[in-house]
Amino acid sequence: MSGKTNVQRTKKTASKSGGMKPEIMKAIIDKIPPNTVTGKVELNDIMKYMAQNPEEMDTVMKSMEDLRLDDKDIDLSQYDFASLAPKVRHESFWVLQLEHMGMVDASGRPVDPSKAHATAGARPTFMVYCYDDRRSFRMTQECNGIPTSATVLQVLRCAIAKPLPPLMPELPWFLLLSTKFKDHIDELAPFLDSLPAPFHWRLETPEEVESLKEGIWKLNENGVRKALVSADKLKAAGNAAFTRKDGPEAVKAYSGAVDALIDVLSMTPDVEDEKKARKQLAVCYANRAAAYLISGAGVDAKRAIEDGKAAEHWDPAYAKAYIRQATAHQLLGDTELAKDVVARALHLPELENDNGLVDRLIDLYTNGEGLSNNEEIFKNWILDVKINDRRGSERLRGINGEWRRRLDAQFKRWKL
Repeated sequence: MSGKTNVQRTKKTASKSGGMKPEIMKAIIDKIPPNTVTGKVELNDIMKYMAQNPEEMDTVMKSMEDLRLDDKDIDLSQYDFASLAPKVRHESFWVLQLEHMGMVDASGRPVDPSKAHATAGARPTFMVYCYDDRRSFRMTQECNGIPTSATVLQVLRCAIAKPLPPLMPELPWFLLLSTKFKDHIDELAPFLDSLPAPFHWRLETPEEVESLKEGIWKLNENGVRKALVSADKLKAAGNAAFTRKDGPEAVKAYSGAVDALIDVLSMTPDVEDEKKARKQLAVCYANRAAAYLISGAGVDAKRAIEDGKAAEHWDPAYAKAYIRQATAHQLLGDTELAKDVVARALHLPELENDNGLVDRLIDLYTNGEGLSNNEEIFKNWILDVKINDRRGSERLRGINGEWRRRLDAQFKRWKL
C-alpha cells in the first residue's frame, strides 16, 4: 500500500450505460428529471424512477442478467491483470464506495420507505460501486445487507477486468477505498498488492472523511432548502388541481411533492427540517388519498387506503390520515373497517378531542342521521352499540374525550 496521495474526489454521476444496454439506459435517463441538489441524473434518481416504474425495471433486469457478479460464468481467477500495466493512464484514479440504497420487498422490488413497515419481507439493500475520474461507473453490485469481503473483491476484479459496457478492461493509477471497507482490508490487500506498478491504493484518510462530510453537509443543507421549496410548490399545484376536481393531475403533483420530501429525509436534515418534512409527508399522502377518491376515471379506493396508512405512519396524530382511510373503506362497502380506523384514531390522546373524527364515527354508527333526540331510540342504540355488538363494544372501549362528552350530553336531555 502506498503513502498518502492527494486526490480530487469528483461527484459521481450515472455512467453512459450504467451496466444496461446503452439504448435502454438513454431511454430511461431521458425521462428522469435532474437531481434537485446536483442538477444531474444521479444513481439514486435512477433507482427511484425504477421503483416507480416496475415495468421498465423488468426490461432492465433482463438486459443485465449476463452482468451479475454471482454468475457462475464469471471466473477471473486466471485473468492476467499484469497485462494491463502498460495501459495505465498517469494520475487516473478510481473510488470504491458503499451506499445504502433503501428497502426492497421479498421479491427484490424497491419499496417506498414509508411503506416498508407494512411490507412483508422488507429488508435494507446496499450498493457497492466503483467509479472513475471520468465519472463512469465501472461496476455496481446491489447486496441484501452488508456485503461480504468476497463480494467486494469480486466488484474490484470485475471493475478492472470485466467492467460495465461500454467500458474496457483497465487499471487505474490510483484506487481510493472508502473507510466503510476497512473491515475487509485483510481480504482485499493480497489482491490489491499483487497488481502491477504504477497502480497503488489506500483507504481514505480521516481528514478526507471529515472533508467529505463537511462538503456533503453543505450540499445537503442547500439540497434540503431546494427540496422543501419544490415540495411546497408541488403541493400547491396539487391543491389547485384538487379544487378543479382534476384527480389525475392532483395525484401527479402530490406524488412529486412526496418524492421531494423523501429526498429531504435522505439528505440527513436538521431536527426542525426533518420534523417539517415528516408532517408534510403526512399531509401530501392524505391529500393524494383524497385525490384518488375524486369521482371519475382516476378513482382508486385501494390506493387511497394505502396513502392514508402512509400518512398515518408519518404523522400518527394527523386526523385526515384516518378520515381518508375511512372514506375509502366506505367507498368499498366496508363500513366496519371504516369504524375501526376512526376508533383507532380516537384512542390516541392527541386526537380524542377531534370534532371531525367524532362526527365521522357518529355518522358511521347512525348511517349519517346523527344522535337521535328520541329517548327510546337513543337508549336502544346505546344498548346495541355497547352490548349487543361485541365487535363494536371492543372497538369503542376506552374512547374518552369528545366522544364521551357527546354521549353524556345526549343523556342529560332526559335527566331531571
